[in-house]
Amino acid sequence: MSKVLVVYGTGTGCTTGVAEQIGKSLSDRGVTVDVVGAKEAPAPTGYDAVFVGSGVRAGNWHGPVKEWVAANAAVLKEVPVAFFTACLTMATEPGKSDEVRAYTDELIRTTGVKPVDVGLFAGWNEPKRFSFVERTILKMMKAPEGDFRDFPAVEAWTREVAPQLGLAG
Repeated sequence: MSKVLVVYGTGTGCTTGVAEQIGKSLSDRGVTVDVVGAKEAPAPTGYDAVFVGSGVRAGNWHGPVKEWVAANAAVLKEVPVAFFTACLTMATEPGKSDEVRAYTDELIRTTGVKPVDVGLFAGWNEPKRFSFVERTILKMMKAPEGDFRDFPAVEAWTREVAPQLGLAG
């Protein structure tokens, strides 16, 4: 049986749901999965594959996730890895997927960790979960409010990428 680590970073909880959906999708396929926040700094050793993801703030992945990937780059270069990004832009401006992908590309460049695939998913704008400054910026951007996460799309991507990570099912 395969064992997979799903590591994520989030500011509001949006990416937690995406990471948990990836974990559930894998678990439903018979994979043993640990879903852990990057702030908990889990060791990536002993896993057959690793998923790493983050929400985006001001065009960047969350610091703890970037730090975790950099600190564990040597191990992550030795196991199959998939990255995923949750970003409101994917819901509000789907034509900007290349821009959203570029947030992940910077991490790939700086760490040398090359994922087998990168999943891009819509996030949310749940104002009560954002700081006053973030709410103000989102309001100025006229960002629509709501939860735009598409869990069937997350599940489909997980199913599609699993064989690339050497995971049966």
